Amino acid sequence: MSAARWRWFGMLTLTLLLLPLLLLTLVPGAPGAVRIGGVSLAWWYAGLVAPTLATVLATAVLVRSSE
Repeated sequence: MSAARWRWFGMLTLTLLLLPLLLLTLVPGAPGAVRIGGVSLAWWYAGLVAPTLATVLATAVLVRSSE
């Protein structure tokens, strides 16, 4: 796969990481307000899960695109 295609894939995937947070806040019943360890599920996703996934994904894409 070419470097441009890897970058395109990385940008698309990083953008899609925002979708679950939007769904957590807009779905009826407010599943994003559920508390885990005293902190809302939306915060866990926005503050821990999504940034961790984004870091791993960006690193993988950078390594792949430099080959």
